[in-house]
Amino acid sequence: MVDEVLDHPLAQIATAVHERQVSPAELAAAARVRIEQRDPPIGAVVHLADEPRFGDPSGPLAGVPYLLKDLQADALGLPLTRGSRLFAGEPCRGDSALVSRLLAAGVTLLGRTSSPELGLNLATEPAAYGPTRNPWHLRRTPGGSSGGAAAAVAAGMVPIAHATDSGGSIRIPAAWCGLVGLKPSRGAVPAGPWRADDWQGLSHEHAIGRTVADVALHLGAVRGPRLGEWQGCPAMRSVPSSLVVGLVTEAPGHGTVDASWADAARAAAAAAESLGHRVVPMPAVEAARRVGPIFGALASAHVAALVGDRPVHRDGSALLEPATLEILRRGRAMSAVELVATVAEMHRLAVELLAPFAEIDLLLTPTLAGPPPLVGELTTAQPAADLVAAIFALSPFVGMSNVTGGPGLSLPWGLDAAGLPVGVHLAGPPGADDVLLALAAQLEAVAPSRPSGPELLH
Repeated sequence: MVDEVLDHPLAQIATAVHERQVSPAELAAAARVRIEQRDPPIGAVVHLADEPRFGDPSGPLAGVPYLLKDLQADALGLPLTRGSRLFAGEPCRGDSALVSRLLAAGVTLLGRTSSPELGLNLATEPAAYGPTRNPWHLRRTPGGSSGGAAAAVAAGMVPIAHATDSGGSIRIPAAWCGLVGLKPSRGAVPAGPWRADDWQGLSHEHAIGRTVADVALHLGAVRGPRLGEWQGCPAMRSVPSSLVVGLVTEAPGHGTVDASWADAARAAAAAAESLGHRVVPMPAVEAARRVGPIFGALASAHVAALVGDRPVHRDGSALLEPATLEILRRGRAMSAVELVATVAEMHRLAVELLAPFAEIDLLLTPTLAGPPPLVGELTTAQPAADLVAAIFALSPFVGMSNVTGGPGLSLPWGLDAAGLPVGVHLAGPPGADDVLLALAAQLEAVAPSRPSGPELLH
């Protein structure tokens, strides 16, 4: 009975705890057994705590077994290596504001999921831990940088997991693993106290879960900026009964979009029309081609700030992967003038990308341009510029929301001919989180029948 509760929606799990049908300790033990049984072929979990850390049993997420990504979320008792040998063994600084809120909401912290080194790849294959594999197809990547989180949820180890997103890193692995991934509006979730700038606003934290209701409940439990954070979230918009939805299925620069993914977005648009919303076909967003270069420059600056004066070689060997070293060198060479100019360009691009929202409420696109690559295809052994170009060719749509600061959500929409999950993406202007979640819930109810799960589970 306890094991079955792990497969219930988050609200039902919390209710079972509140009504004393099951205890947080029993749920944690059941989840730990699942991790120990299911993770070895996948490699999603890089640290499993000796003892779980229990949150408030009266909270809205009471007893929910939970894994933190090995990036950004400082937590007492859990190492934070950021997927890198460079940060192994560093002392814990304490609980981040988000982790404190998660514990207050009632989650049980069990450990950490894998991240590519410093979150800089679309495949989760850090040299420090080895590759994470997609539970739907073990020779393919689950995506990144929250690949460990997505793989753990897809394999049923935990019902929801912490994730981060600087250019799509919540929504990309969610789509490739058949899950729901929500990046909230900038400032909707606290970043501090150690990450107050949040990559100049590109980077966000939230979660990957199984349903829209689950990620919405998670957001409600942690929503609100930390006092003093400069990136406050705009007031949430009211939800109109009928929406205007822009539909884009073409990638900028005449990039290739797999037919299964483009067709999924068109089918979701048709479903939206059947629900009473108006769909407006739109051309490719050519301005989105500037997202990759901005991301590359800001990532370089922030990697240099994070690494600081730490020695990156030991006994003649590099402690960082080749592309990361190249990004670090670029960041260290960047002038203050170049950084300020890049931030200004990001803000100008945000204005351009937000302009269509004067006429539409939400934007609907494929989440990605195609299925997940095989493990080993997206490697940090290649030049950093080539890696960034490959990432944004695979993911030409979702990074726009990181620039605008608006919410973005990936929703599962059936399988392709090879039996791999396909996802569609909803994006909105800052503060439109509740509008986006409302449409996502409506579409989820009429989406193609949800598959029973990866073959790994059967």
